[in-house]
Amino acid sequence: MRLREPSGRLLGYITHGTKCRHRKIFRGGWVRRVSTRPEVGNKENLEKLLKEYGTRPTTPLSINQMYESAVYQNEGRSIQAQYMNRSATLLHAAKYVHEELPVRCAHLIQDLLAMPFGLSNNSAIQEVMKLFHNTILEITDPSQPPKNSKQEAVIRDKAKMILRNHRTIVVHMRSALASDLLSNEEKLQLQPFLDRFYAMRIGNRTILAQYVTLAQEQRKGWVGLINNNCHLGKLVDKAYSIASEVCAFHHQIKAPSLVLHGNPDVSLRYMESHLEYVLTEVFHNSIYSTSKRRKSTRQHQNHDNLSNTVSLDEDLPPIKVVISEAKKSITIAVSDQGGGFPKKHLESIWTHLHFPNQNIHESAVRLQKRRSFGDNDEDISPLINGYSCVSPRLSQNGLPVCRLYCRHFGGDLSIQVMENYGCDVYITLLKDGNTPEALPKPLDVDMHMPIF
Repeated sequence: MRLREPSGRLLGYITHGTKCRHRKIFRGGWVRRVSTRPEVGNKENLEKLLKEYGTRPTTPLSINQMYESAVYQNEGRSIQAQYMNRSATLLHAAKYVHEELPVRCAHLIQDLLAMPFGLSNNSAIQEVMKLFHNTILEITDPSQPPKNSKQEAVIRDKAKMILRNHRTIVVHMRSALASDLLSNEEKLQLQPFLDRFYAMRIGNRTILAQYVTLAQEQRKGWVGLINNNCHLGKLVDKAYSIASEVCAFHHQIKAPSLVLHGNPDVSLRYMESHLEYVLTEVFHNSIYSTSKRRKSTRQHQNHDNLSNTVSLDEDLPPIKVVISEAKKSITIAVSDQGGGFPKKHLESIWTHLHFPNQNIHESAVRLQKRRSFGDNDEDISPLINGYSCVSPRLSQNGLPVCRLYCRHFGGDLSIQVMENYGCDVYITLLKDGNTPEALPKPLDVDMHMPIF
């Protein structure tokens, strides 16, 4: 059987055998070995589901839509009225998840099927497609949306299960993409696919975790994961504390002092766990780079006295944060003196294919109590790696995913680098909360179903 890329380029041939455990795909002299692990469910069933849901457009929500459709107006109401209001809110959210999640999962399967270089036949990618396929089957059984609280509770339990099951997706993707057979050029070609994949996955976890969290006791000023008064100065302090703890625990280094300028009292309605994650990642980079640079400098200066190579935190140049509010946006600027890096490497920092330290679990568990959303169950985190407080070298996602989180509701993340001095990171957030989720549009490619 011939195997082609979505562009039509011939990758090679597949030979079937009853006992064959692998397929060899020949491309430009390379021999790629791909496991023929189990099918992604029934082929005909998958084709039917993709035809039904894959052609539908997604229905992205804005922060204001999520907040205002679920806010409980309980002041002055009886206990019975409060219960009815809460039940109606959960039922509305369940109907949305029931209708929307299959569409998003179908789009994700289509994206994975369209991956170049024969990656859609990789066993790990097949496992991810199988998870999305099973999600569609689970959430659409029964096919009719919930009509009462009992049926809503069933959908909510399924949403929790999906969040837990999908935690392995990042591991599967890492396994599929960690191959040395991919050249640097091929890895760059994968970036649009991975940006699309993780952007949609952020959206999936956001709507599921928001729905599940609505059923919990609401904190004052919060609706699910959304804080109506997200105080940026306090969040900066919290994220810096978390990043400092990660560096002390995982790297045995002390953090420099934090200097906060601008308007630290500014606040906005926002999904706080997203911003906490981004800030923690950025601060970790700055702390690590600043400490590493000073340590390297002092090692050079004191090569005969290794006991002086570790700097104390007061010896390090401070990390500066400026919070600036404009009419339509808020910018958080983080500046460090960590030495920067050559500008020719600027594009490479946005790749999803860096695989540093693999031992993340111990540090992640240690920091679970610092999360900014209600439930203590790490499995239902809205974040794509399943953790809320892990640094870039721990989460394996780093700045590329941080940028996707910022862009999810219309913001952005950018970097200015001064080689041999440091970096400035700019996080931009939109204030009005009316920008819908930045979900990718369906790919306009010929569909290639998985080969069984």
